[in-house]
Amino acid sequence: MSLYDQKLQRVCEYIQQHLDDELDLNTLSQVASLSKFHFHRIFVANTGVNLMKFIQLCRLKRASFQLAFSTDTKIIDIALQSGFDSPEAFSRAFKRSFDQTPSAFREQPHWSSWHERFVFSLPPREIMMNVNIVERAEEKIAFISHHGAPERVFETAAQFIQWRKETGLSPIAKSRTYGIPFSDPEQTLSDEFRFDIAGTITADIPQNTYGVSTGTLPKGNYAVIRHLGSHDHIKNSVYYLYRDWLPQSAREVGDFPVFFHYHNFVHDVDECDLITDIYLLLK
Repeated sequence: MSLYDQKLQRVCEYIQQHLDDELDLNTLSQVASLSKFHFHRIFVANTGVNLMKFIQLCRLKRASFQLAFSTDTKIIDIALQSGFDSPEAFSRAFKRSFDQTPSAFREQPHWSSWHERFVFSLPPREIMMNVNIVERAEEKIAFISHHGAPERVFETAAQFIQWRKETGLSPIAKSRTYGIPFSDPEQTLSDEFRFDIAGTITADIPQNTYGVSTGTLPKGNYAVIRHLGSHDHIKNSVYYLYRDWLPQSAREVGDFPVFFHYHNFVHDVDECDLITDIYLLLK
C-alpha cells in the first residue's frame, strides 16, 4: 500500500467513524497529514469523487438503510441524524443522489440504481487476520433464497425481516442471523447468483407465502475470521481465507458454502461498527 493510499484510507475510516460530527477540509487534511491546498485534489484524483460529496453519500447511505429497514423511525429523525436542518433539505439531497424521495425509497427502494451511486475507487485496505478453528454443532435455520442480481439482495432481506416480525419464529434480538452466498457475485452471472438469508429457529417452519423454508447449517470444524466494518469489503476477507490462509494451512474445504454470521446490522450501527464472522467448513 502506497503512502497516499494509507493517508486516504485513514481519512475514509475517520469519516465513517465521525458521521455525526462536523467534517470539513481543515479537519480531514490534518487527519491525512496533507496540506489543505492539495488534499481535496489528491482525494478526488484517487477516488473519483469530490470530498464533500463523499461525506454526504456516506451519510445518505446510512439514512437509506434506516429508511428501508428501520421503518418505525420517522423520516424527520433520520434527516436530523444525517446532518440536515430540515426534512425538506434532506429530501432534496436524497432525491438528487438516488432519484427517489425518502418516502418513495422507504416504500419501494430502487436498490440497483442505488448501488450505482457508490461506484468509486476507495484506497485498498491492508488485511491481517487471525484465523481460528472452531467446532460447530448442527444448527437449524429458517432461510429465504435470493436469486438474481446481487444488487437486489436487500429486497429479499426486507422480506425476511418482515417474516421475522410477523411470525416471531426467529426473533432478531434472540436468534442468530446468517448470510450464505453460494458463489462469488463478481464471478457469477446475475441470473445464476444465489444468496440465502437465514435466522436460527427451534422448530420447523410452517408453509408460508414469504418462501421461507427450514434448513440446517452442518456440524463440523470451521475456519473462522472476524470481519470488521462495511460489508462492501467483506469479499477481501473471504479472499484472504482462500488465497492466503488455506494454501498454508494444509486443510481441505468441506462441501458447504462459506457463510457470514452478522452480529449487528447496517440500520442499527454505522458501517464502521459492523461485526461479521466468516465461516469456512473444513474436512
